[in-house]
Amino acid sequence: MPFLNSTRYLCSQLVKLRIGAKEFMVNLEEIWSNGAELESEQAVETGARAEIRCEGAFFAGRIAEVEEHEFGWRLTMEFSPMTPWRPEEFRPAHLVVVETETTESP
Repeated sequence: MPFLNSTRYLCSQLVKLRIGAKEFMVNLEEIWSNGAELESEQAVETGARAEIRCEGAFFAGRIAEVEEHEFGWRLTMEFSPMTPWRPEEFRPAHLVVVETETTESP
């Protein structure tokens, strides 16, 4: 999925991640309008439907990538077009602009 002109932000916020009937805390590390990077101590399957909830904010989507590392798993979540992130509606802690990139579909 291309992230067209997506401004990405670094952050650090504990959020609830729900996969099926399981719910656990993960750290929201990066966010942009149609996705996020999460750090998890729980393994999650690529392609799993997922929901994030925090401070009244709600994002639905799917886990697009899972990368295991020494301390757990890094998850990339693609948000549904129905639940995009808007900074004026939910502002994670320690929000800092990372980059703006334009990527074209192959």
